[in-house]
Amino acid sequence: MTRKPITGTSGFPTTPQMLATFASPPSFFELSGPGTLVRLVQFKKTTYDGLNLENSRLNGSFWFEEEFLVRVRNRARTDLMQQQAQAGLPFANSFSDLVSNYMCHYLRNDLAICKDWTNDFDGYVRMRLLQGDRLIALVGPVARQPAYSSNHPQNAKVVANNVFLDGMATQYVIDFRFPANQAYAKRIQPPSDF
Repeated sequence: MTRKPITGTSGFPTTPQMLATFASPPSFFELSGPGTLVRLVQFKKTTYDGLNLENSRLNGSFWFEEEFLVRVRNRARTDLMQQQAQAGLPFANSFSDLVSNYMCHYLRNDLAICKDWTNDFDGYVRMRLLQGDRLIALVGPVARQPAYSSNHPQNAKVVANNVFLDGMATQYVIDFRFPANQAYAKRIQPPSDF
């Protein structure tokens, strides 16, 4: 993926809450392909601690590069195959379930996705970028945050016990209402499983 730094993005809405999701001041970039961005999604459910979650918006704001997802998946497969070979016994759970679980833990930490957003990742959506595209995104490293958001009753407890998600993966904040980005929302593919 090609990232071209840009200035003069008046009209791209930012909020203090959005900017707080970055570990350091983000920058605006014009993105083009070839490359693919992905977004984690969860489906309507009630969590184990009674929170009612709605379906994620497929065209939500927070994205990351598919290449990162593929690297995590490949690492999970390699690590689990090595563990299975060393143990000399088959795993009790299916290999695909173990890979998904591994990926969820890794992605949750590096993308700093709090547990009250989702207990498990139901899937992800993809958006391909082609050569010559000009998608505008605010880009930077994800900020560290507590395992539960400030709205969750467990927040004070996890903060007191220093249970934080590290963040630091690169995130792409995209607003599809921004005129230059509106057409790209049509490229978002239906959810895929891990």
